[in-house]
Amino acid sequence: MKKISAAAAMIGLLSATSLQAAETQQCIPPETAESLLTYVLPGALGALRTKCTSSLPANAPLLQTDSPQVQKYEAASAAAWPKAAPAIRILAGQNFPADIELDAFRPLIDAMVPAMLVQELKTEDCPTINKVYSLLEPVPAANLATLTVMLAQLGSNETKENEKDPFNICKAPTESGS
Repeated sequence: MKKISAAAAMIGLLSATSLQAAETQQCIPPETAESLLTYVLPGALGALRTKCTSSLPANAPLLQTDSPQVQKYEAASAAAWPKAAPAIRILAGQNFPADIELDAFRPLIDAMVPAMLVQELKTEDCPTINKVYSLLEPVPAANLATLTVMLAQLGSNETKENEKDPFNICKAPTESGS
């Protein structure tokens, strides 16, 4: 019965993600979005590797699977899951049953979210992505996630009024005294 409920919830999640672009959704707190990005980073890198293998040399940093950088991201990912899971519920919205344990969905989330993140990228972008990846090597995973969320928040300020942001990050509080 739990497997049937889990499958129904996953179908709801899949349909919810496609509907979220058309509907207003609850925003994801920046800290939760950072945890989600930290969590999915190793999977996203794996999806990027798959997409970019044919367009990069074999020694490209992005294609290295056992580098200290990858190990750093994998360790941060494992620690980020408890704080990342609430973002999945927010992204799914009303279609995800509140009584379903998200840990049962981790393998599906691990496969689905990274694939969704890289589907719009073109192989022509791989050399640039590889260069950015190389430049980010000394940056801790938490700082990378924070920077990404901040850039997304800046970008969402540019979103036109009639456009919906499918990854709706709550606005950062303004700093006073600046």
